[in-house]
Amino acid sequence: MGINKFAPAALLLWGAVPVLAHAQETPSFAQPAEDREQWITLGEDALEPVQKAFHEYGFSQPTHVQVKDGVVMMKVRESQLSQLSKVMHEKFNRCSGFMAHETEQEALQALSPTPSPALQQNLIAYTIDNAATANALMSDVQEPNLRGTITHLSTSYSTRYYTSSTGVESANWIKSTWASLTTGRSDVSVTTFTHAAWAQPSVILTITGTSLPNEVVVLGGHLDSTNTSGGGAPGADDDASGIASLTEIIRVAMAKGYRPARTVKIMGYAAEEVGLKGSAEIATWHQTNGVNVVGVLQLDMTNYKGSTVDVGLMTDFTNAAQNGFVSNLLDTYSIATWANSTCGYGCSDHASWTAKGFPASMPFEALMNQHNSAIHSTNDTLALSAGLATHAVKFTKLGAAFMAELAKGTVSGGTPDPTSPTVAITAPAAGANVTGTTTVSANAADNVGVSRVEFFVDGASRATDTTAPYNYGWDTTTSANGSRVLMAKAYDAAGNVGTSSAVTVNVSNVSTTATFDAVLKAPRCASVNTVCDSGTLLNGRANLGPEMNKPNTLNATCLDGTSGVYHSDESNDRLRVMTTDGTPFAAGKPVRVEATVWAYSGYTSDKLDLYYAENANSPTWTFLATLTPTKAGSQVLSATYTLPAGGLQAVRANFRYGGTAGTCAAGSYTDHDDLIFAVTP
Repeated sequence: MGINKFAPAALLLWGAVPVLAHAQETPSFAQPAEDREQWITLGEDALEPVQKAFHEYGFSQPTHVQVKDGVVMMKVRESQLSQLSKVMHEKFNRCSGFMAHETEQEALQALSPTPSPALQQNLIAYTIDNAATANALMSDVQEPNLRGTITHLSTSYSTRYYTSSTGVESANWIKSTWASLTTGRSDVSVTTFTHAAWAQPSVILTITGTSLPNEVVVLGGHLDSTNTSGGGAPGADDDASGIASLTEIIRVAMAKGYRPARTVKIMGYAAEEVGLKGSAEIATWHQTNGVNVVGVLQLDMTNYKGSTVDVGLMTDFTNAAQNGFVSNLLDTYSIATWANSTCGYGCSDHASWTAKGFPASMPFEALMNQHNSAIHSTNDTLALSAGLATHAVKFTKLGAAFMAELAKGTVSGGTPDPTSPTVAITAPAAGANVTGTTTVSANAADNVGVSRVEFFVDGASRATDTTAPYNYGWDTTTSANGSRVLMAKAYDAAGNVGTSSAVTVNVSNVSTTATFDAVLKAPRCASVNTVCDSGTLLNGRANLGPEMNKPNTLNATCLDGTSGVYHSDESNDRLRVMTTDGTPFAAGKPVRVEATVWAYSGYTSDKLDLYYAENANSPTWTFLATLTPTKAGSQVLSATYTLPAGGLQAVRANFRYGGTAGTCAAGSYTDHDDLIFAVTP
């Protein structure tokens, strides 16, 4: 769910550098040319608080402001959309509150929406008379499946932000996972909906209706995530939980042989957190193409129980008749307790459908202002729900009942699939000594088809693979030396689970962690080895964070910048040097330098400069590379070079915001760190 994103965008647009952006080091980084202007609309009730916020922060008041029929229109920069939620969340504790529009004309239409012909076409009778199908679907909903999807989406990707590479990767994983559940169903398709203005696609699964294929029922949730303070965005509740509910609905529908009378479309929307952009394009496409959407259900945040009732049914910017239908489903099938609530303008993707004249409803995990307060932060993890998806079960059942009673249709009634998949770890072998990054492989089979294989190390889930051959690249340096137990689980579309036998291996990485050299004033690996690792010695910058012995540069000659906040602004947190062939350091050996950096939310202006010196006692620095982060937050950047002659060598990392490369580049956000290591000359 987007938390009122509009206030900070306006704040940033009109000069919010002291609070929400870095002061620029040089004028050349003032405003990227690709930073487009973006129109937004928001509720009139928020205009005065936004203007007051502008005043409090000392920013210029917005221009191009128009107000009509309770809606405000204004213009912001696209780069500010990621911060739109921050001030509104902190000051007003409201969820979302704005919609983004590509053109002024679209924004003007939002000020005075024209009733859609589709609204008259898709009024239908809301009847609850398909209990056999609804009960069959609801009875097979399984909490472990919901938990598994939430865990994967919230732990496998540092962020699912709509412009990030991991945002694209997570969307593609959702597509492949949904497709894997539909084996043997020619009436089901899974496609991506491409958005021209950003990288992350939306995902749409379609089950063609048997008798009313031109009438469409939509169930949706958003697949992106955001962190308004920068850094990782696990988004376990917002909205991995909604995607998990949709995924389980798909699994149950396929396992039960469900064939709807009306066409069903299940959608994962991109870019919800930046103004409902993905769902807006999709809803517009359906309106433009005259698709008769008879009902829309939005599942945005389903797994945090914050109220005495289970469900907060949003009554604003939704369809009253369909809301009555949803509440009747909750009561008739004894799914959950509920009460009406409101969430304001542009609360979530249902608003995009409402704006185009389609009937939409949004059942929410709690009454508004009692929901999960950790969303849009690194703390939005499954731990906030005790590591379980119990609350999401109720919303999954509601979604299944909504589909069964609005799209109608039947289940096959055939013989259920009671057979669990088989799975076995094929590599590494039991008793093997493992070091570095080791490939863990598994074979899996099922009488119908394997949906996914999940890998575990010492009982903790580490990775999921949805396609054969099933592999996982295990970085053994993240596990302590000694015996470690590997295990895999295989899942099929019916929810059956097969568990492999345990395979015990021995992690035997050589201790390669540097210690602080009080003479040279930087971390040092005194013995020749295959790897030299700074460990935790460099974590932070200057007085920001836990970095010890700062500045950790040779002879303490290159000081760090002191501006910003730890793990919101830039820092180099770790350096590792390793030979590429796994043999000890020696002159002429190719080595890889890895720097673990923390990038600012505006990461495209961050740069990592790498240097090396053949003599750490009297360094002459040779430039190696300048690298750019690919996302906000923690990540590893690397480059390779060939070791020169010299018995005690060093590498240097300069991680900077803006500016230019230099062996000791100045900058208030720049972090300089060295790592010393012994080499066979």
